[in-house]
Amino acid sequence: MKQKTNIHSLTLEELKNLAIKLGYPSYRGEQIFRELWFSARESFASMKQIQKGFKEYLEEYYSFEIFQSHNILKSSDGSVKFAFTLFSGDVVESVYMPSASNEDEDEGKTSRKTLCISSQAGCGLDCKFCATGTLGLLANLKPSEIAGQVKICEKEIGEKITNVVFMGMGEPMLNYTNVEKSIKILSDTNITKISRKKITVSTSGVTPGIRKLSKLKPAVKLAISLHATTNGVRDKIMPINLKSNISELMNSAQNYYKQTKTAITYEYIPFKELNDSDEDAKRLAKISKRVPSRVNLIPFNDISFTSPVGVAEELKAVSDLELQEFANKIRSFGGVVTIRSTFGRDIAAACGQLALSENKE
Repeated sequence: MKQKTNIHSLTLEELKNLAIKLGYPSYRGEQIFRELWFSARESFASMKQIQKGFKEYLEEYYSFEIFQSHNILKSSDGSVKFAFTLFSGDVVESVYMPSASNEDEDEGKTSRKTLCISSQAGCGLDCKFCATGTLGLLANLKPSEIAGQVKICEKEIGEKITNVVFMGMGEPMLNYTNVEKSIKILSDTNITKISRKKITVSTSGVTPGIRKLSKLKPAVKLAISLHATTNGVRDKIMPINLKSNISELMNSAQNYYKQTKTAITYEYIPFKELNDSDEDAKRLAKISKRVPSRVNLIPFNDISFTSPVGVAEELKAVSDLELQEFANKIRSFGGVVTIRSTFGRDIAAACGQLALSENKE
């Protein structure tokens, strides 16, 4: 028996084409899209605007449930971690952050409801500072599973998500087709969901994916997980650098800006006595000035629960004072810097901590 496609994986255009194929006017497809994402229906039967015959067809040929189950943990800082169990049995996580995400500081003091979402279960890139990488790649998420994280989180928190960051589990550029489709679903211009100006896709340095993303119109924001200013250090903590070194990555970033006119964000975790020197600050400022860019400094969050070995075991966090001093050094060399707020440390929901504990359980 052929496996059913989940209805949440269809874009507005695909639903309109489906309606036409079945002899209905195209606006019936738009009604389905609205029922799914604007009204957040929980079953085909609950769709009030859809004709009986159309609903019966959908029930026969499409599935509706996105996840097998999900669990919720709430942090003392107001953030919320969602753990979703896929029908495959794999677990993915999302983190809701109720205050400003530094990705969007150019929006001023506008109230933001940010959701950090996953694009893969696990991750195959083995960045030494990230718990998720110790799982290896388990599965690429489908568009329904990516966009569906937003739908379920909105229902649970009773708020509309305003900002989405692809900074959860996985490397978005290695699941590019499904990520792009989920962006189209979440940001459809006819049925406003989330502005693409408020969607950020983060990559560890998959340059072919950056080139593909540069062609997406309207553009989304690009964040590059850099974490080192020399190839020697980046090779050590981010093995992907052996495929695309810093020079290639910078060329991709420059091309992204040229194609989209969208400022780049560089994510950077300073590790004590590894990538936090005056020369690192100087090089980081220089990198950030190639095109309009911002450096996001991120505190190193504890991943000792992964029983790290080798390079991962050697990584040490700088103190809050040292983090601030490093930021000031970058500014002194002309770089624009933000120190990113950390959410959810008490529930293992902070940057780099996602999913390992739930998968082990």
